[in-house]
Amino acid sequence: MSFRIKIIAIIFLVSLTPYILIMIYSGNFLRDKYFDNTQQEMKRQLSVSVQRIEQYLTTLQRDMEFIGHLDVMNDIFSKDVDRRISNLLEDKKRELNLDGNFHLTDKSGKILASSDANMILKTPKSSPLFLVDIKSPYDESIIGTLTLEFSLKNITNFFDNSKDRHYYIILDKTKILYKTDSFEHEIHVSEPLKTKKNIEIVLEQNQDLFLDVLKKYEKWFVIALIFGVLVIGAVALYLIDMLIKPVLKLSSVAKEITKTQDYSQRILIKGEDEIGKLAEAFDQMLYGIDHALKENSLLNKEIEETQREVVFTMGAIGESRSKETGNHVKRVAEYSKLLALSYGLSNEEAEMLKQASPMHDIGKIAIPDAVLNKPAHFTEEEYVIMQKHAVLGYDMLKHSDRPLLKTAAIVANEHHEKWDGSGYPNGLSGEDIHIYGRITALADVFDALGSDRVYKKAWDDERIFEFFKEERGKHFDPVLIDIFFEHLDKFLAIRNKFKDD
Repeated sequence: MSFRIKIIAIIFLVSLTPYILIMIYSGNFLRDKYFDNTQQEMKRQLSVSVQRIEQYLTTLQRDMEFIGHLDVMNDIFSKDVDRRISNLLEDKKRELNLDGNFHLTDKSGKILASSDANMILKTPKSSPLFLVDIKSPYDESIIGTLTLEFSLKNITNFFDNSKDRHYYIILDKTKILYKTDSFEHEIHVSEPLKTKKNIEIVLEQNQDLFLDVLKKYEKWFVIALIFGVLVIGAVALYLIDMLIKPVLKLSSVAKEITKTQDYSQRILIKGEDEIGKLAEAFDQMLYGIDHALKENSLLNKEIEETQREVVFTMGAIGESRSKETGNHVKRVAEYSKLLALSYGLSNEEAEMLKQASPMHDIGKIAIPDAVLNKPAHFTEEEYVIMQKHAVLGYDMLKHSDRPLLKTAAIVANEHHEKWDGSGYPNGLSGEDIHIYGRITALADVFDALGSDRVYKKAWDDERIFEFFKEERGKHFDPVLIDIFFEHLDKFLAIRNKFKDD
């Protein structure tokens, strides 16, 4: 893409993006506002319907309480229930145009009187919506119960359904009742009854009705958006054409320098205006960059080589005090890099760990020879002294800001931590142990077990492999153990390549 096109694109983005974003935000705001207003209007309408239903149910409950306190109910006590109570209940059912029945039951639940004569001496078919206890006029004991067997269909009388909007009921949050139709896309609001919280009234509206109204507004919105884009685009193009021409030559030369990465080139543009001053400053910058890059490249290469040599040499010195060969640190370094790459670390991190791992036992230079090279198992005091080499190594390296030495400090401090938390010096466990420490721990132990020490002979491979399987999830990260066995042939090849003379 040419410099000219880039500048045009940038100016277009800078000028058009805020306008488009504002327009889109405004459109979305208006859409959301209209949607909220629609929902609020539905909630108001639903609330009115729910209030009417609540009043209806409250009236029902009060009527039942009134009937329950009539003197005629004392007939239950005398066990002389006659047709008067049933007639009373039938009249109340007709008065309310009720889909359901009033029942008067004794303490055993048998119906003594009912608005449905066929139910007398039977047991109610369903749980009542309301019930009122009938109490004895003598001792206030409960002698019967007035119940309402109620169909929720009564509530639908308060539903004002239409083609694009209808009500329905949800019972116990799962059962849908009296839903007359389903829209492909809908907006709905709901509200539970206060008197019966397990009954929820839902008002649903066809969303297409909402979208049809929005389309009228969106049409004019799109027209305004396109018109604004065209106006801003025309103004931007005019300004770009005025400003871009003096820059084209400068951009062409700069593009060539960028392509070739040859900072020894110079830009030959003269002038007293801003473009000329920019070209002169650019020339000076190129000279400085070219000179600095050459010096910096040589210096960095020298520093990196020196760091690697120092780290490896110090690691070898630390191992030599415990009568280890220099090949031990080489093998640990190669094992560590192989594990790091297989674990998923980047090439840069894996190489950094390889270069730093020789320093894992640098702290041993501060451990007395009598302990370090003891040809037998340590006493408890000697083991405590030997454990200090991890912290000693960390203290030697922790003050450096160099990435290589910071990595070495982590390795020195954590390569004796164990996955189950039983290691030292800090008793870390699991992924609280840095991945560098977990990797170096496995690499170091693998090489140590397969090599002679002053206090032991080298183990054979089968014994080492069995030990690793036993220590999976205990001493070692189980993922790293799995990687080790997946790439066992590569580990053995490294060991053979750098075997001790």
